[in-house]
Parts: sequence; structure tokens; C-alpha cells
Amino acid sequence: MKIIWYGHACFWIETKGVRLLIDPYPEVDDDRIGDVDYILITHEHTDHYGKVELLSRLRDATVIGPPTVYMMAVSDGITRAREIEENQTLELENGVKVTAVYMEHPSSQYPVGYLVEGDKRLFHTGDTYSTPVLQRLRGKVDVLMVPISGRSTANEREAAQIIEDIRPRVVIPMHYGVYGTGSVEKLQEELKKRRIWVMVRPMALYEELTL
Repeated sequence: MKIIWYGHACFWIETKGVRLLIDPYPEVDDDRIGDVDYILITHEHTDHYGKVELLSRLRDATVIGPPTVYMMAVSDGITRAREIEENQTLELENGVKVTAVYMEHPSSQYPVGYLVEGDKRLFHTGDTYSTPVLQRLRGKVDVLMVPISGRSTANEREAAQIIEDIRPRVVIPMHYGVYGTGSVEKLQEELKKRRIWVMVRPMALYEELTL
């Protein structure tokens, strides 16, 4: 599995030859984004949906999102769009599957996170606070992408609780540095207090990580 971070909650992921882009925000440098087969959107807020219309056309990619996102995509003239609902699994290509998990983000009408199952199992929470529903994912996630900014989403302490509930092998902090701040060091301190030993792997902008 290859992962590139484009800032905020935007990641490019390649698994089993399938290329996914998650949550392209308005200021993302789209010139740096390569080929994309599917664009996954966690919810309708601009800092996650911002460049969907442009990138779906430029990359000829299929947009996948919960009902509110699907309606926005259709309204924007995107013809290659698929709706996904809570607990629904879509089979893409080459055995890659995507499952939507409802998240705790009260300012959104229908926020979800995505469990991507390919050669690794990756979970992108989207925007969420700590919620007991995440305990259902314990033992099912290799790579966890979790927000730490505390701006309408989990802060470092709540992110540590999410990590404790899920117990992934690798944690990639996100949702900081573009809109608001967050401290990877503070997250690591919170995990140490809880005696949670997990690899926290912050990514540099545009860095490619192979797992």
C-alpha cells in the first residue's frame, strides 16, 4: 500500500493497483495529484469536498460519498458518482472494498469514515470526535488516519482515545496544519499516559509512504 499526504485530511492511496483520493480540500495542489480511480468524500463540508468537481473531471474518477455528498456531486454535474450509506460495503476492483462507518461530527448531516480493505486495512475517520462505535473496529485496522486539531473534531486527547479503542498498528495524524493546529508530540504524550504502544507516523507534505 502506498500513501501520499496532501495536507489536512487529503490522502492518495494505492492498494492492489486501485488508486483512491480522500477529501481533497479547496487549496490542495491538484497538479501534484497523479492518476485517481475513485474519490472518497467523508462529508459535505468544504474543507473535505472542495476540489471534488475539478478533480473528478481532470482524473476521470468516480466520486463516492454519503447521501448529502452524492446529491452535491449530482448537482455539480458529476456523472460518475456512487452513493454509500452507513455500514454499506462497495466492492471496487481487484478485490478492494470500501465500507462506510458513521462518525460523530454533529455539524455534518451525514459524516462517515472509510475502512479501505486491500493489501492492508486502512481506516480514515474523516471528521469525528471520540465515539464508542469505533470499538467495533478493534483488531480490524492496520493503518489509522485520525484528526488531532480539535477544530470541530478530535483533539490530541480524544485522538488517543480513538487509538485506544481501535488499536491499529500504525497511526497517521491528520486534520492539522492547514486549518488550525495540532501537536503530534502531544498526541504521543497522551498515548504514553495510557500506556498505548503504537507506531505514530506523521507524514510530511507530499511524502510517499509504503507499508
